[in-house]
Formats: sequence, structure tokens, C-alpha cells
Amino acid sequence: MKKIFILGFIILSTISCRAQTIVPVEKMGDYIDAGDGIPDNTYLKDVNNLLTKFVGTWKGNYQGKDYTLYISKTTSKYETITRDRLLIRYLITSSNGSVLENTQSIPDNSPYIIAGSYFSKDLAVYALNFGGKNSLCGNAGTVFIRTKNAANTLMSLGFEPNKIMISEDTCPGFKLAELTFPRNNSIMLTKQ
Repeated sequence: MKKIFILGFIILSTISCRAQTIVPVEKMGDYIDAGDGIPDNTYLKDVNNLLTKFVGTWKGNYQGKDYTLYISKTTSKYETITRDRLLIRYLITSSNGSVLENTQSIPDNSPYIIAGSYFSKDLAVYALNFGGKNSLCGNAGTVFIRTKNAANTLMSLGFEPNKIMISEDTCPGFKLAELTFPRNNSIMLTKQ
């Protein structure tokens, strides 16, 4: 009987030690700045509904290309860390309607899905990681989105490519890839 009691106590102690700590999703930037990583058993949760204003379908046009973004909120788990974040799928067409890029039907874990990362300190801008086709030739970086009006029906999208070294092996002729998204806050999108 004594052994059962001790075993039960050990099990309960182990379970209580693994309790999940809920941290607002907007604190992700603090973990990045600190450089120490996210503590085990942390849930970066959208407790203040900051991600919700971005969820939906957004459309815009830039230099003859039509951009449609499909933004969803998801909960992802990596080992002992859980986090709420945005995923962006996109459809890009030319002015004549030809499909240039379409990620609508690919799985969430595809490298072509734009995956949420962190909020700016003032919570106005949300940063997401992007790796497009020919990412080894420069078509990878950070996408920045921000709503532009109080009704959250207008949004800007900017893109900053990663600074990388390219090689002749991966980029013949050292040719940089055409970027999927233009640099800076160039694309204005309207919520549908």
C-alpha cells in the first residue's frame, strides 16, 4: 500500500511539473530578442485576439499582378511548445488571368505556406516567414502585414528578402530569383 501511495505521489508530481504556461502571443518577440528560446511547456496563445483582425480573404493588385491572400489562424505544436499563429496561402495571377503562383491546396507544413512568427513591439505589424520557389536564390525572407484602418478592412503587405550568399550550384549564373512579393509596403489589400 505504501508503494502505491508513493507511486501515485510521483505521478502527480510529474504531471504538475509539466503544467503548461500560457503566454500572450505578442510576447514571442521578447523571446526572439532575448535569444534564449521559448521555455518548455509554453503555449503562446492569442488571448487578446490580435491575430483575428487578419483572418479572411484579402485582395490587391501590384504592377499588373492580382494577389489574393487566404489568411487563417491555427494552433501549432512543436515538441513541448504550442503557439497560435497565422498561415497565409496565396493566389497570384497576371493581368490576363494566368495563374503565376497558387498555394491554396498545399499542406500547412509546406515551405511555401507563409507562417506567422511575431508582432512588432507596438503590436501594429505582424511578421511571417516566407520561403518561396527558388528560395536558395533569394526568394525567401520576412513578410510584414499591418491593417491600415480602424475597421481592419485595408492591409499593407511588405517583404524583406533574407540576406544570403548564393552559389553557382543552386543558382546557375548567380542569377537571383524573381521575388514572389515586392519589397517594402508595396501591396495594399482589401478584405473581402
